[in-house]
Amino acid sequence: MNNFEAALRGHDHETIPVWFMRQAGRYLQGYRNVRKHHSIKDICRDTSLTLQVTEEPVRELGVDAAIIFSDIMLPVEAMGFRLDFREGTGPVVENSLKSNPGLSGITSYDPHNYGYATLEAISKFRENNTGVPIIGFSGGPITIASYLAQGRPDKDLAFTKSLLIKEHPGFISILEMIKEMVIENCRQQIKRGTTAIQIFDSWSGYLSPYQFRKYARDYLQEIASELSSSSTTIYFSTQTGGIIPELRETGFNFLSLDWRIRLHEVSMHLDHDTGLQGNLDPTLVSGSPPEAMTETSTIISEMRQFPSYIFNLGHGVLPDTNPQTLKDIVKLVHGEGRSK
Repeated sequence: MNNFEAALRGHDHETIPVWFMRQAGRYLQGYRNVRKHHSIKDICRDTSLTLQVTEEPVRELGVDAAIIFSDIMLPVEAMGFRLDFREGTGPVVENSLKSNPGLSGITSYDPHNYGYATLEAISKFRENNTGVPIIGFSGGPITIASYLAQGRPDKDLAFTKSLLIKEHPGFISILEMIKEMVIENCRQQIKRGTTAIQIFDSWSGYLSPYQFRKYARDYLQEIASELSSSSTTIYFSTQTGGIIPELRETGFNFLSLDWRIRLHEVSMHLDHDTGLQGNLDPTLVSGSPPEAMTETSTIISEMRQFPSYIFNLGHGVLPDTNPQTLKDIVKLVHGEGRSK
């Protein structure tokens, strides 16, 4: 059992494990070379390309775990949504609820219609990288639903919240279908050999504590309940430092938080059944490496005694990040972040 797996289980381990969200991305030369000739969808349809970009950061940075290269929005195509990725905008859904209020052509998630190589790539990674854990993932219901409702990123969740407050029947139907999609898609990833499942719910922090409890918690509880019996589950969110009690109620094994809160303060209010992940500000890593190293030292000095802790950023690696800075952070965490 390596350090990452031991930390997931709260067992003794030699060093604090570390990996980075979006560790397979535009800051790496190998990934840039692939993207010159292939779209995100192309990469995710091709097992060898998915493996190539998944393995590169493990090899180059020395992180303790891989995360399969994919995108949280890809599974919605197996529900009938038409998805595109546009430079400068991100995911765009052509037949969103806003443009298709009757949800014509939209059905429950059918895994047989998932036209990407994610599952096969997970299996191949396990075969080719013995002893290296691989993380599977999905988006969170609110985050995915916001794209399916608006058709593009919904700033501050303004449109999404208007539908939630009205309890719009079409939007509630989408949330239910997304919940089932997340569960089924993650189950398939677990069967192929993932060590943990992370739910990315970047937009949930735009909900108030009361809105989160009313509109998001039950979906997340069901997802955690269905998956936690067969895998360690991690819930990532941003701007949620003020709703830790609500996050605990979801039942996820780990909470991954952004840089807007001290993890040490959160840890004092958790029992050892809930782990923590995070939470270095990625803008420091890209813009001020010396300050990033200083803050890394502070975080790990405060968290090294917490039995279930994984070092990460508070969000994804930024495109202009120097890979050497990430390598230095890995060395620092492994060198100073001794778990006792």
